[in-house]
Amino acid sequence: MGVYGTLILPRLLDLTMRNRRLAHYREQTIGLARGLVLEIGIGSGLNLPLYGRAVDRVCDIDPSPELLRLARNRATDVLFPLSLLRASAEQLPFASAGFDTVVMTWTLCSIAQPVIETGYLVGPKPWTFMYQGSAKKVAYEDAD
Repeated sequence: MGVYGTLILPRLLDLTMRNRRLAHYREQTIGLARGLVLEIGIGSGLNLPLYGRAVDRVCDIDPSPELLRLARNRATDVLFPLSLLRASAEQLPFASAGFDTVVMTWTLCSIAQPVIETGYLVGPKPWTFMYQGSAKKVAYEDAD
């Protein structure tokens, strides 16, 4: 990846994601998490302090080793078991695990063809474009 991808970009992402305007969206999303949580794209771990008592465990993935290192440094005060794994959303490393909640914040732009809503925050349009989506549990009938 080179110097930019391993040293500069992860720190720029961390700095950008600390924007106070994003706090409401983070709190709203993370506040819904319950039970066993899979967080796809943990980044530098900015969501970690927002998980509440309803969370039993959080499994976090990110393809960036440097962002995982930053997240590990932020994880020192969490009150729940935490797993940090290098992986991508396209190839989850969980053979048959079932999660109660899946969290993705500012990750959908890197996933091909997600079902989402889009819009802008207040501010200059090139820097305020947002994706927002959610999923509901679906009951599947047996094919038999």
